[in-house]
Amino acid sequence: MMRFLLVCVLMLCATPSWASITDYVVKQWNIKDGLPSQSLKSVVQDQQGYMWLGTQFGLSRFDGNTFTNYNTQNSPFLPNNGINKLLVDLNGLLWIGTKSGLVVINPATFAAQEFNIKGPVRDILQDAKGSIWIAANGLYYIDRSQIGLQTKASGPLPIVNATAITQIVGSVSKMALSPEGIWLVNDRHLLRLTKNASDFSKLRLELTAKISLPERLAQTIVHDLSFLNGNLYLASELGAYFLDLDDELRSFPLPNTNNSAVYKFMSDTDGGLWVSTYGRLLFRDKSGEWQWVEPSQLDQSIWFADIFRDNKNNVWLASFSEGLWLAHEGRVQRHSALSKMTEAVMAINQAPDGKLWVANKSGIGYFDLNKSFINLIPSDKYGRASVHDLQFDGNRLYIATGRGLFVFENNTLYMVPGRALQDNPVFAISRSSKGGFWIGTGRGLYRLNFAGLTPFAYNAFLGSKFITYVLDKANFGVIGTSKGAYYFTDRGIEKIGDQTTLESAYVTSVLHIDGVGILIGSLNDGLFYRSTQGQWRQLDAANGLPYGSIFSLEYDERLKHVWVSTMKGVYRMPIEQFKAEIQSLKVEEVISSFDRQLDGKANQCCSGLGHDAVANTANSIWYPSLQGVVEIPKNVELFGVLALKPKVETITTPQRNIATSALGKKPSLETNERDITLTYTAIDYYAPSSIEFRYKLSGLDNDWRYANTRREAIYTNLPAGTFLFQLEAKRQGEDWSKAQEAEYGFTVPERFDETIYFRLLITSGFVLLFYLVFWVFRAQERKKQEALEGLITERTLELRQANDKLNQVNSQLKLVSHSDELTGLRSRRFLFDQLPKDIEHFQRNSQSLQAQGKSLVLLIINFDNFSRINDAHGPIAGDSCLQQMAALLNSRTQGSDYVARWSGDEFLLLLRDFKCNKIDSYASDLCKAVAEYAFQLPNGKGTNLTTSIGWSFYPLPLLGGQVISWETSINLADIALHQVKKRGGDGVANITFDEQLDAFEFEQNSNVDQQLSLLQSNGLADIKVWMR
Repeated sequence: MMRFLLVCVLMLCATPSWASITDYVVKQWNIKDGLPSQSLKSVVQDQQGYMWLGTQFGLSRFDGNTFTNYNTQNSPFLPNNGINKLLVDLNGLLWIGTKSGLVVINPATFAAQEFNIKGPVRDILQDAKGSIWIAANGLYYIDRSQIGLQTKASGPLPIVNATAITQIVGSVSKMALSPEGIWLVNDRHLLRLTKNASDFSKLRLELTAKISLPERLAQTIVHDLSFLNGNLYLASELGAYFLDLDDELRSFPLPNTNNSAVYKFMSDTDGGLWVSTYGRLLFRDKSGEWQWVEPSQLDQSIWFADIFRDNKNNVWLASFSEGLWLAHEGRVQRHSALSKMTEAVMAINQAPDGKLWVANKSGIGYFDLNKSFINLIPSDKYGRASVHDLQFDGNRLYIATGRGLFVFENNTLYMVPGRALQDNPVFAISRSSKGGFWIGTGRGLYRLNFAGLTPFAYNAFLGSKFITYVLDKANFGVIGTSKGAYYFTDRGIEKIGDQTTLESAYVTSVLHIDGVGILIGSLNDGLFYRSTQGQWRQLDAANGLPYGSIFSLEYDERLKHVWVSTMKGVYRMPIEQFKAEIQSLKVEEVISSFDRQLDGKANQCCSGLGHDAVANTANSIWYPSLQGVVEIPKNVELFGVLALKPKVETITTPQRNIATSALGKKPSLETNERDITLTYTAIDYYAPSSIEFRYKLSGLDNDWRYANTRREAIYTNLPAGTFLFQLEAKRQGEDWSKAQEAEYGFTVPERFDETIYFRLLITSGFVLLFYLVFWVFRAQERKKQEALEGLITERTLELRQANDKLNQVNSQLKLVSHSDELTGLRSRRFLFDQLPKDIEHFQRNSQSLQAQGKSLVLLIINFDNFSRINDAHGPIAGDSCLQQMAALLNSRTQGSDYVARWSGDEFLLLLRDFKCNKIDSYASDLCKAVAEYAFQLPNGKGTNLTTSIGWSFYPLPLLGGQVISWETSINLADIALHQVKKRGGDGVANITFDEQLDAFEFEQNSNVDQQLSLLQSNGLADIKVWMR
């Protein structure tokens, strides 16, 4: 009870913190990226850095770029494709709990061992001694001494019996390790087992706690049991629970969950608590404040079965329905202009006292020491006009708005008078080198000083009076307008650009750096800079500049970076490269347009133009954005700049595919393994597509082979010898001199025909052959003559046989027809020619036909026990029945449908544009009609016959079913027909599929029966049979 009250107090008294769960940036992967299934149950990381994923269709390993999938077909160590739980133990071994057993593997060498466990494995746990505990149909224990891994090459995998804990009766669903022992949940109780410390040589357990589950909780599913920060938490379909100090399970209060299902608890290294619930992810920091996100870009709610924090403090989320998610803390801090909400900021500047002033829709104010926004000038004071710039002159604040120029001083706001500023929007305020300020407006440039407001002397020379930026130095100045930039001094003014698009560009920012030159940012034409030769150069996306209109330029003198803000993000560039003409632009993206927050929303940065679009403080760069103010540390460590660790993963030959770790160092291959493929990688989860590789096989290659982003090297017909595969990896934009290296050596042994002994043998043979040539010359000539005569005879015979075959083929062609001679129906040949055309017709009109609920239907009709007619009345009677059946089937079809004789007593009926909801009644009526029809025999007597009917749609009613061929539909109809035969005939059958089954999950292969059986066992397919 005391613990329950403590939790409630922490929730009510929590103090706000600037850190937000929405500051986490996420990436997502699904089956389109290579995952075997959208449904994930477990995620872990091995000691090599790979992420391992347990899915409903097998095991998957991920390096940031490629999913390597393992299932029962390609990995003999897996007992079942359904993976429920993964665990990496202290020794780096990977434990895999499946729906039908437990296996442990070495993730580097893939040596494995299987354990005999009854029932599906639901949880795996390692205690402080390194022993393994398994929750299944009972509780099991595995001592470290029982583990002995073997590879496939060593023979069949050993199956070891795990120790069953007899004190525990019934199934165990979840476990958790605490200092006092192991907590576990069975059918009715929450139990704690403690090892008896009196005898360490034997496994002796004591049941030290037994707590009955509440009645409703005992009847629902328990998803997780976690011991975190000294508390025991339980996640279930009925919500979250915790164990209080009185050893009583109580409901754990979560915000905005309404007792919905809870799936996982996780504690991070900072003391935060992560909770996965239905459609929502919650986070509680150390202060006790709860935050949550609901992914907004999805049309349906999602929930996470597992949460895992890797060795880089990234949070991995395994979703039941939406694949794999990676969440990492963002590079920036966001500050709200209003409490409990974010608001678009229009302008930003730093006051002389160090306070950061911003303008938003609610007004103008500053952030205090607690980074809380203080609104000093409500927007209604200046007519709610748009604020374009803020500029300080001591304690006086100048405000450029869409309705003129305002001044705020001594808590008083007043408008600067003057006819020139009446109804004239002000866009830029810049300090003049001769005192006062430059005022850039929509109708020209003005100077404001103690004498008043005076127009710029060269306003008449400006091609555009729309002033966007003013830079005034001691000896020169630069004016930015909506149509180019101008350079001015006391002696005159001139337009700059050197016949580049700068002459007409919308200038947003101008930056002058001593010893480097001038940089000019534009709205639509990229970045301009003046080279050392005095020529203006343009940089845009073709040179590697990120896309997006440039809003501001700012120089960090301490770290020598130019910071650039755009509509789509922020990037920085080393200033040294601008001292000469740039050949290869170096850019570091700080905020990318592809970044997404944990709630699915894009990182909305930045806003503002020119003077008001950036603020430079001692340690940070500040930007206005559509979600408040963005603060970026100047020394921010960018993701993807950590040293890469390239690794050679596997060697693949026509005979085998094996991990390099399993082969060992410098292995010797088989003599016939001359065609090899080496796969390699560099694990990176932030920017894997930016990694470039090159490799060289010493002993064969004289120079490096540049693979770019490809991650395999293929060599064919290798000679014998010792080789060293050298691999280097770097990031795009870096020099190869900074690349990281990896090496792997191997030996290709000599074949006998490559040894010195073989060469000596060949030489001796040639010498002996030379001496025998003279003596056998005449005999060879006679043999040649005989061979020539025999060849002529043989060729003559072959020509005669070919002519005979040609005549036979011509005779057969005459017999080929599109009609069946006996019944007059369409023939099987006609069906193979016509059916693809019908399929093409359906696909052209599929949208309208499917909207009408219509599809193609293939029915296969086969007589039951038809052989008794031939046996009892002769083949003539059988032929008569077939003809009558043909007439009956023709009478049951429409004009566009047709009937074909599929085989001896089997017919195929194609129904075009047929209503899907009427096929069941149609097929059953047809079955009844045949059974009730009186077939007339040649002797005048009548008889009744029954049929077995199997049918199928084309396309199959699957997600993406049109990718499956019509031959598969016929095969499924035939399978359904045989199901009727097995039940004695005289019925109709078809195969139905789960509505959510994807066509790509239903692989097309030659063994449809096996694929169908697999789907039936997973509850994704069923055979529907109707018997008359």
